[in-house]
Amino acid sequence: MKHARAAAFLVALIVLSPVFGQEVGTQERLNEAIQLYHAEKLDEAVQKLEDLAQEVPENADVLQWLGYLYLKQNRPNQAIAPLEKAARLAPENLELINNLGGAYLAAGQLDNALRTYQKAVRIRPDFFDAWYNIGNIHQQQGRTDDAVRAYEKALTLRPEDPFALNNLGAALTAKGRHSEAADLFLKAVGLRPNRSSFNQNAGLALLRLGRAAEAVPYLEKANGLEPNESDTVAGLAQAYSAVGRMQDALSMLERVVQVTSNDPALWYNLGVLQAQAGRTADAVASYEKALAINPTDLDSLTNLGLAQFDLGRYADAEMTFLKLLGLTPAGIEAKLNLAAAKVKLDKVPEAIELWKQVLHAHPIRHDVRISLANALYQTGDFEGAGYHYRQLLLGNPKHAAALNGTGLLHYRANEMKEAEKQFRAAIAADPRYAEAYNNLAVTLERLNKKAEAIELLKKALEIDPGYADAKRNLQRIQSAS
Repeated sequence: MKHARAAAFLVALIVLSPVFGQEVGTQERLNEAIQLYHAEKLDEAVQKLEDLAQEVPENADVLQWLGYLYLKQNRPNQAIAPLEKAARLAPENLELINNLGGAYLAAGQLDNALRTYQKAVRIRPDFFDAWYNIGNIHQQQGRTDDAVRAYEKALTLRPEDPFALNNLGAALTAKGRHSEAADLFLKAVGLRPNRSSFNQNAGLALLRLGRAAEAVPYLEKANGLEPNESDTVAGLAQAYSAVGRMQDALSMLERVVQVTSNDPALWYNLGVLQAQAGRTADAVASYEKALAINPTDLDSLTNLGLAQFDLGRYADAEMTFLKLLGLTPAGIEAKLNLAAAKVKLDKVPEAIELWKQVLHAHPIRHDVRISLANALYQTGDFEGAGYHYRQLLLGNPKHAAALNGTGLLHYRANEMKEAEKQFRAAIAADPRYAEAYNNLAVTLERLNKKAEAIELLKKALEIDPGYADAKRNLQRIQSAS
């Protein structure tokens, strides 16, 4: 299933209080603005502060309040200038420094925000809000180890802060420490049971640990609090599928894609479940919808090609795998899937070239080498086929398919005793290898051992009742007896 890690990254701001000790006129007007703010008349409060800042441009308290209220209006870019000026006038004011950091952070100026919060913790090392925000910045900039250290420091100051617990869990998830992350997410949920993101993170963490049954109630709670959120829905569908509730998983995704049909991950996940339920044609349609939204999604292309192949739409599969290979020129599986489609389309020489490319990069891919060897035999390159059969047997003298291939080469050279030896060795290596029984039977027929040949063909058909060559050979030998 495709779902991203969600995390609740909140900026910690300091709520300001009325100030005193200034000129009476300025003080009274500042307090009037503050009262308007507390009366939820934010726009009027901001206007009053803007006017006041024009008259007393060097008043740190007025500038600080103006910047703070800009932040409350979600105008971080406008908040920066008055907060920067206030910070120059009052360089040790922690509340001011913290709110300036919040403005930088909300405006996307992460480096400035980090420097500001680092200044705050130099002034006061036990400043929780600053440590928490330092962790957020490190996490957003991909410095996960630094983020972990910052969140851990914040939690030594406030061990029960649910947001710090959640964000530390997110950082540990990025480091692959899923068990520790799950414990933190569960603790955060315990402190804030009705927060959707905490329930989502707890559920997804449990799902990563293979604890799908435990994940279900958390993901159900998250979906109830914030319906149709794509990561939650994808995770819940995966959890339902893992506990055998396939119809619930399918029903959920089929319902949700009608509401949020522009999310390619949901269409992809629906396709996965439809394929698992044997609804391959429906899966193709879902993967195609995912690709209509995101044409370069590698997973959707891969699964679409495989589903088309399963439906016998080999030309469509070939085109899909060609697109995939164009996006991932070094992709091994894309080349192998494309080769399989080309074989079905009787383009064996093209498949051979793809297998050779894979083997050149990965000589130990014995599965590819046997496919190449058999294809070379099929196209008449017996010397090339023999080389690859020998290479396989050097690595594994009991490689049944390679022994069978070597037997075919001896049979073709009219070396029946050696062919018999190789086919018998193939059967000894894999007693369920029907082709080797058939080939040994035909060889024994040439050696006038027809009774044993008939028994071998019966054995081949016992293993594979639909084996057409064995049926024809058995009928022919019995008719001639």
